Amino acid sequence: MKKVVLIWFVFLLGLSYQSFAKTGKADDEAEFVFAIIVFLLLVAGFFEGIDYLIKNGKSLFKRVQAFLRNKILTLRNSH
Repeated sequence: MKKVVLIWFVFLLGLSYQSFAKTGKADDEAEFVFAIIVFLLLVAGFFEGIDYLIKNGKSLFKRVQAFLRNKILTLRNSH
């Protein structure tokens, strides 16, 4: 997994910076760094969300199901 992340990181840093230079924005390094940081944070958040659902998905599903069942029963009894 670390090799794949390293390859993507090199790919993004190596090729994307040249595309910024071709458009005449070679001095906008801060924008490029922020774009990479945001992308990496989104990927990390996605993986953390998947890990959370793997660990707690069954109990989370049961809690949501019980909550919905209680709300539906409350709505049926109120009429």
